Amino acid sequence: MGTSLFRRKWTTVDFVLIVVTAALYAVALIMLANIKLAPSVPLRPANALQPVFGILFGIPGCLGLAFGNVASDLLTGGTPPHAVIVGFIGNFLGGLIGYLAVSHPALKTGRSILQYYIFVVLIASTVVACSILINVALGFTPMAIATLFIPTVFLNQAVSTAILGPVLLKLLYPFVKRAGLYRGRAHGNGLLSIEEGGLRP
Repeated sequence: MGTSLFRRKWTTVDFVLIVVTAALYAVALIMLANIKLAPSVPLRPANALQPVFGILFGIPGCLGLAFGNVASDLLTGGTPPHAVIVGFIGNFLGGLIGYLAVSHPALKTGRSILQYYIFVVLIASTVVACSILINVALGFTPMAIATLFIPTVFLNQAVSTAILGPVLLKLLYPFVKRAGLYRGRAHGNGLLSIEEGGLRP
């Protein structure tokens, strides 16, 4: 099942989706950067676009997120190259986890809602926050700074995806589907199925 997701024949539309989602994500990151969670702690509501673009647009959406974050970093300046690379990886994974895990793009089933909050809000937020450990392993970031940074990034990610993500998915999915732009999973084929008795692969 997993390998077939990456073997689908790409079309011009897929490449256009990468460009468009990258531009939208970069603009959202830049325009909403001044919203604060607390003094000196920015809240990144644009992070809610990670699961939305991943779930609706599949791999093209995930790549758009990654390149959009790079564009935002370059346009705003001050981001060192190693942080740009980690941001590329983290944002790609932030979209990919939702794409692989959530079985209904509009969260119309109890299973898909549970998958969303387990895999997107909890697991993806943890993965994105802990991506800074790559820089720690490479010696670019001290562990003491990473320890302070990880909880803030997790909270930013979790709050944005938990509150805004489901709303955006419900609003955008019908339009995306009618326009023939949906590149996500076939309904009901999430990474894990949730049935009575728990989770099964």
